[in-house]
Amino acid sequence: MTLQRAQFQETSEEKIIRIFTNTSGALLLAVTLALVISLRAGVMLVLPQDPIFQISLRTLYWIFAGFGFTAALVCLFSQKTKLKALLVLWLTLNLAVYALGVQWDKPNEAFSAYLSSVADAFNITPNTAFWMAKGICLYLLIGSSAVLLFEGWIYPSRNKKYLAESFKMACPGCGLHIRFARQNLGQQIPCPQCQKTITLHKPDLLKMSCFFCQEHIEFPSHAIGEKISCPHCKMDITLTEPS
Repeated sequence: MTLQRAQFQETSEEKIIRIFTNTSGALLLAVTLALVISLRAGVMLVLPQDPIFQISLRTLYWIFAGFGFTAALVCLFSQKTKLKALLVLWLTLNLAVYALGVQWDKPNEAFSAYLSSVADAFNITPNTAFWMAKGICLYLLIGSSAVLLFEGWIYPSRNKKYLAESFKMACPGCGLHIRFARQNLGQQIPCPQCQKTITLHKPDLLKMSCFFCQEHIEFPSHAIGEKISCPHCKMDITLTEPS
């Protein structure tokens, strides 16, 4: 049978992560639209060629817009938190490395000049566009790193603690196994599978006799069908519902 964890109100950490991934998707979508608008507006680029990849800045803008749009869709519609954070981190790190490369290649040239077409399209100064882009990149970089830290280290250790302090019961309607935290004992929830209202309680213990030694064995109802070693004679038996 399937095991599902009872769903309750999301934790504050999960809420913050959801807000971050949603705002990341919105920011990336806004940046993508800004790039496309500046390109479609036909504004002349101050620097016609990119010094790193040796391609036109117009082509580079389209490439950035494509990656940004893809990352925005993943952040807004994917259910995989790690994938969202990894994609955002990968994108921002690549932009940071590119910016450092440009500064290394042209140390006497202001990087804000690379955003002149976007600035002209929205009637702002290149320096303003530069600081806006820098702020967005820092937000995405720090936020995605924090999410990956939480998902990779903090959440797994907290999940182990949750499993140690939780109970598991079977839905009386459909038999679905549901795991829930100790503090949720006594709450009523709809079963995730059959939607029948159930009360969360400690699993009822069933009794059966070992087929070999005839000693009594107690076990929770959700363990029916599992194979165990008899605690008395150590023979392998299958837990069955008492007749």
